[in-house]
Amino acid sequence: MKTSQVTAAIIVSMVFFSFPFKKQVQASKPFQNVKDYSLYYGAPTEKAIIQLKTKDLIIIEPQLFSKLQIQDIQTTGTMVIGYISVMETPAWNTLRVKELLSSDYLLKQGERIHFKQWDSYLMDLRQSHYRQLLLSEIKTSISDKGLDGMFLDTVGDIDDWIQDAATQTQTREAYRSFLQDVSGQYPKLSIIQNRGFDTLDYALPYIDGLLWEDWRANWKEDLWMKTRVDRLRKEQKKGLTIFSIHLNKESSPGREARKLKFLHIDAPDGYTKEVN
Repeated sequence: MKTSQVTAAIIVSMVFFSFPFKKQVQASKPFQNVKDYSLYYGAPTEKAIIQLKTKDLIIIEPQLFSKLQIQDIQTTGTMVIGYISVMETPAWNTLRVKELLSSDYLLKQGERIHFKQWDSYLMDLRQSHYRQLLLSEIKTSISDKGLDGMFLDTVGDIDDWIQDAATQTQTREAYRSFLQDVSGQYPKLSIIQNRGFDTLDYALPYIDGLLWEDWRANWKEDLWMKTRVDRLRKEQKKGLTIFSIHLNKESSPGREARKLKFLHIDAPDGYTKEVN
């Protein structure tokens, strides 16, 4: 999982029409009873399922789990959220890869952008064909299996990897269009976004939570973090749930997060260990 970041009339129009829906989504507060959670992208072993059932909320790779396994986990009241990578397509996701068109890839100087560490490619969310693939994946891997919601990963790539201002704005608008389609087709599914702080304005009408992956304890001394914490605290008051996760060994990241009423976990060993 990655850490990472048209006209005025159209923008104003889209914000105006989505604002009532924003109040409806965040007023529902689907995560208000969540006290602990876990990210687990490993296999659904018997031991893992036993541990997952002790959590209030879990984020899993849904392609690895059967519908019956998900139902079993939900019997204890655990909310099951399915992972989906929005801005990248990893090589392991063969169900998506085999349906991609060459135009679905975002190019830089005519070449595809490959992330070697993850063996994934940056995608062009502006392409309607690619957005439809994501919607189909949500149907088969999340909705049809009866999950409670989805975790939208790699949204931060819009902030971090798209340098051209026009392309970045167009991609953010395409992301908003995608969220509109998701919310319209699957209104009962909760949505958590990973990072993408500078794209947040486009997403707020439709998401229920935001995960701050790679949270750090020294946020008060870091102007970039402090600015974003101040922003998120305002959205918390409107009903947005903030999750945080710490990936490295550092003193007191959880204590600082909990002071801010973030739902926090530490995962120094990654997301495949049974269980964070």
